[in-house]
Amino acid sequence: MLEWDDLKLVLAVGRARSITQAARQTGIHHSTLFRRMADIESRIGAKLFERQQGDYQPTPSGLAAIETAEKLEAEMAILARTLAGQDIRPSGTLRLTTTDTLLHAVLADDLAAFAQAYPEITVQVVTDNRFYDLNRHDADIAIRPSNAPNENLVGRQIAPIRSVVCAAKGMGDPKKGDGPWITCDESLAHIKAAQWRDKHFHDQHVVMRSNSLLNVARLVNAGAGYAVLPMFLAGAFDNIAILGDAIDGLDNDLWMLMHRDLKAVPRVRAFNDFMFPRLKAKSALFAGA
Repeated sequence: MLEWDDLKLVLAVGRARSITQAARQTGIHHSTLFRRMADIESRIGAKLFERQQGDYQPTPSGLAAIETAEKLEAEMAILARTLAGQDIRPSGTLRLTTTDTLLHAVLADDLAAFAQAYPEITVQVVTDNRFYDLNRHDADIAIRPSNAPNENLVGRQIAPIRSVVCAAKGMGDPKKGDGPWITCDESLAHIKAAQWRDKHFHDQHVVMRSNSLLNVARLVNAGAGYAVLPMFLAGAFDNIAILGDAIDGLDNDLWMLMHRDLKAVPRVRAFNDFMFPRLKAKSALFAGA
């Protein structure tokens, strides 16, 4: 018989198509997750996944289990939001998802101020490149770039985020040389800034790649090469110089988002009312106006 904890693991593997990736997302060691999946299949007497070319592809039994898990997950999320909506005072845990770049360059001081103003609220800050699903209650509030927020979410647009070519002070114009460049690895290949660099400076060599824009900025600050960075992130480092104007076509909108069922929850409302005006006052930091 399958328990909810079993189905959560099946769902994680089904979404990731990988034991290693699912282990990373669930916080379980990959060897432990491998044994757990083998135990689940043994107990139900059916194979849930077939490994094909490195990916874990669900069998018909696996698809049925994943579908059931998704339905239960949705019901659990509705229950969590319903219970959260019964809170009567701003207290408890508030889960915030954002990026490491925003936390480093913008949010840390504001979060410290919020903690002082609302000591009964514990903010759980999760930084990740993937957008946590607020519909599944992975997080209560998101402060992230998004040009197309989910229709089930409510929130307010803070400012456009503009990007620029950057280098350590004194490096000069990259158009007059052969790099070096620092850019994103394949995990961030979808970022428009990385695609712009590959299009306009494809003939200049890349000396370093990273799965974190914050890491890219740190390397630029150390003098390792040129990079395309959000303007707010470039401005957070003393040794980074902005080369030229903001690049057209690379804008992203910065949003504060939450699920509509949570907007009246006291701790969510308190965070929204406290944080939004502070971030809105920093619009020039994001847009370079």
